[in-house]
Amino acid sequence: MIDSILDYKLFSYLKSREIKILLFVGLLFRLVLSILYFNVTVYPDSGDYINLSKYLLDFNLNGYDGNRSPGYPFLIFLAFGLQKLVVLYQFALGIITSILWYKILLKLQFNTKLSLYIALFLESFLHVYFYETSIMVEAFTLFFITLIFFQLANGFLDKKDWKTDVLVGFLLGYLVLIKPFFVFLPFLIYGLSVIKNFNFKRIINRKIILLIFPLFSYFGWSYVNKINTGHFVSTSFFGLNLAQNCVYFAENTTPEYQWIGTIYAKYRIKNIKENDTIKKKANKRDLAMTIWDAEEELVAKKNNNFPDLSNDLGEYAVATIKKNPIQYAKQVVFYSWIDFWKTSIHFNYLNFLVPFFNKICIGFWYIQNVLLLFFKFSFLVLSPFYIIQFFKTRKISFEFISVIIILATSILQALATYGTNSRFSYPFEFLMIIIVLSFSRKYIPQKYLK
Repeated sequence: MIDSILDYKLFSYLKSREIKILLFVGLLFRLVLSILYFNVTVYPDSGDYINLSKYLLDFNLNGYDGNRSPGYPFLIFLAFGLQKLVVLYQFALGIITSILWYKILLKLQFNTKLSLYIALFLESFLHVYFYETSIMVEAFTLFFITLIFFQLANGFLDKKDWKTDVLVGFLLGYLVLIKPFFVFLPFLIYGLSVIKNFNFKRIINRKIILLIFPLFSYFGWSYVNKINTGHFVSTSFFGLNLAQNCVYFAENTTPEYQWIGTIYAKYRIKNIKENDTIKKKANKRDLAMTIWDAEEELVAKKNNNFPDLSNDLGEYAVATIKKNPIQYAKQVVFYSWIDFWKTSIHFNYLNFLVPFFNKICIGFWYIQNVLLLFFKFSFLVLSPFYIIQFFKTRKISFEFISVIIILATSILQALATYGTNSRFSYPFEFLMIIIVLSFSRKYIPQKYLK
């Protein structure tokens, strides 16, 4: 009976021994960790996603404050607002993601055995599990990024299939609803499709369909926010996030926005003084979050209307950055961009069900963190190689596509905000590792790998 079920096309891939192993190990990995630690981790960011999901469950967006876009809250909606069910969904998506990693590796000509081992290695990182047990967008974003790169590894740029174009366009559109920041991605992929086998006739080609869903998602949701808040923005946090870039030169602004700069600088000075008295680095206040400390005092001056305040903060940020271009450039390069290449893990350290397992987790994470940093640094070092290779051969490889998209993401996120920048890199970490391993397999003699 089981064999007859597996004969259906939908389940036929389960006949693969490697995929069965990925399913089993993926379930076991999550089960064991859940026995030792099962907490639905709710962070300050989580509240806004939960709040929007309640509007969706009521089928009524009237009066919504626009703090978040609906991509991730829709997952909470599908879980009927039950956070533990959201985590189970994210577990399922995580296992599917590992299978997609395996498929991508096969497309890149890794053999079956090596593809399996690498996919298991990628899934073994502890922060993968802890993101899946959090009400945060990272696990959901990783799933959609992986789906998109699976299509790119499957020769998407060469395909002339409108169904695939529509599918990838939809994936990109939904990714924008999850994280509006990624609105640049469809334009970048379309640009790569133009460059591939370039001629002037290809400047406008059939893959322009990739732009339809993302633009509809971005501007459609911005219009909903316009109706509810009076401001045409993808999220009401847009202005505040942009203002985070001004933390080190907050007071050096135009007279029109001096009221913001003065309060902003006051909290920065306060945080620096408090940090000087704190010995443990873990307890020090992150200066990137200074604008959040100042929010209560600032919003009081706008009649407690946060969307109006964020709009002013966005205008303040533009004016202040224009006045301080060198300081802004230093901020982007030496803080925001560098932070993109760091790693992070999120969990409730004190809420483990088994005593001392938190310390064991920290020990494992220390080792994994070093590994991740090694792969990220190696990826950065190798990036120029793939760019130079493109100019020599004029061939757009999967490695080149990955390098361009990841570097573009690192630069654009640095320009847009300063804060938890390492979370922007999380959905691309698997790609960085794959690119480094791909280079090793192709260009390093095997005798040196033994």
